[in-house]
Amino acid sequence: MFTKLYLNTTDPTVSLLNVLKQNAGMIIVSVIFHTILYTVTFNLASFIFSGKILSQTINMRLIVSFLFIMFFGYIGRYYHVKDIYSAYSKNMEKTRNHLDKLYITWIFIG
Repeated sequence: MFTKLYLNTTDPTVSLLNVLKQNAGMIIVSVIFHTILYTVTFNLASFIFSGKILSQTINMRLIVSFLFIMFFGYIGRYYHVKDIYSAYSKNMEKTRNHLDKLYITWIFIG
């Protein structure tokens, strides 16, 4: 669902401004989708372990935190990709392999 966005936002040959401009709509959709998904997951876990969902105050704090973390996470990931790209002497194939392994690892940890 978000594979194209992942590939576009982890391209170290494109400037950050262009990455954000070209993918703004999908970034917003991704951030909102994942914010909803994670908030529902936290509420489900709360319901399973305590028998009640989280309060509106806690949900709002979660939502604001997730929005902040995920938006700035795109920027942080972009600079991380640039560093990896530089470390591999601008070898795109090695950079992409490194990123894909890193991404898969975080999916399974999550």
